Amino acid sequence: MRLLGIDYGKRKIGLAFGDTETKIAVPLEVIWKQGDEAIRDIVWILKKEEMGGIVIGIPSAVGSHPNEKQIAIVRAFIEKLKKQTELPIEEEDESFTTAESRRLMNEEGAEAEEDALAAMIILQSYLNRV
Repeated sequence: MRLLGIDYGKRKIGLAFGDTETKIAVPLEVIWKQGDEAIRDIVWILKKEEMGGIVIGIPSAVGSHPNEKQIAIVRAFIEKLKKQTELPIEEEDESFTTAESRRLMNEEGAEAEEDALAAMIILQSYLNRV
């Protein structure tokens, strides 16, 4: 099954796609929109790419305190997305994905945009677990 990975941010949304059979995720693109416009773009990509599910990064506890404000923002986005698609939506820990995407760019020469790389890391983490 093809999956869309999402790294949700205040200004931009990183996207990646992967497959449960190959267990490989790759960066797709970055959406520089928010709100309903971003949701419309994501739903269009879901249909165009014939995705079967969605994996969204959500912050977990770093140290001993979870980032409750950011968790609430991402979950509100998830609820809006659920109203526009019937595809299953899974949450995956996004801790340290931005740092890892920067490392991939600096040390490995990855040419994809940082947020798309973060979405790939989120999705790859999910694929490694299932």
